[in-house]
Amino acid sequence: MWQYALWGLVGAASNCGVVFLEASRRVKGWPWARPRGPGGGVYAASILVHLGLGALTAGALADSLIVTNSFVAFGTGVAAVALVKKAGSYALTTVSSTKDDDQQEEQDDHRTADRGDDHGA
Repeated sequence: MWQYALWGLVGAASNCGVVFLEASRRVKGWPWARPRGPGGGVYAASILVHLGLGALTAGALADSLIVTNSFVAFGTGVAAVALVKKAGSYALTTVSSTKDDDQQEEQDDHRTADRGDDHGA
């Protein structure tokens, strides 16, 4: 199983390489350098999180017998960060829309109460 986690780590590293190249082209330099980047510490922490996600996801899927070879483990590592990012955005959208719905219901309740008070006076 640890071999699959290692392949997941390598897959996540390759994904980090692609992200690095995209960021380098966008800022025309080192992506962590200030003022355009977050700074070296934040950038290093994000790399460690990406590598950890790839390794942990591939290891967990290998433990559940979903990952059966190193190629699938590598692909899991590559996709892990993107999948977690997408799931997080869906979760934020769901929480945000629920919050917006609650605020809308509260505003509707206030409007209904205001209309009821105006008609009763």
